[in-house]
Amino acid sequence: WEYAHGRYEQRQCFLQSATEVLSPKLLSQWLDVKTLIKVVAKRTIKGIVKEEVRYYISSDNSAKPSYFNSLARGHWGIENQLHWHLDVTFNEDACRTRSQNAPINLSTIRKIALYLITQMTEKISFKKRRYKAALNDEYLLSIIGLKK
Repeated sequence: WEYAHGRYEQRQCFLQSATEVLSPKLLSQWLDVKTLIKVVAKRTIKGIVKEEVRYYISSDNSAKPSYFNSLARGHWGIENQLHWHLDVTFNEDACRTRSQNAPINLSTIRKIALYLITQMTEKISFKKRRYKAALNDEYLLSIIGLKK
């Protein structure tokens, strides 16, 4: 269980051997599947309880439930961090592009740009790296590995 930011969350992880549940036909289609994982998360915020059930598959059959529980939690941490950077670095939430393919295209471009600026070793914030690249073509080209 965890308590942070006014939220109390309890997660339970259940493991099942894939060979005990899946048919031989399914097992032949998913050659490396060894374990089926179910994570039940109960979150309490201001007295309101919400429950989510998530399912995963794994090729590892030796790990304990606590290991898979931490992997599932880590995945959401990475996902949340990505969205935080997209909003803070690129101000994505303020974007009002809503029609046709534009939203998905802009999102893809932002993610590529975020990846590129994360590869840099300069000791300035991502937001400053983005701003510097917008002002300086040579700097931008150095980010993507090209020389002018």
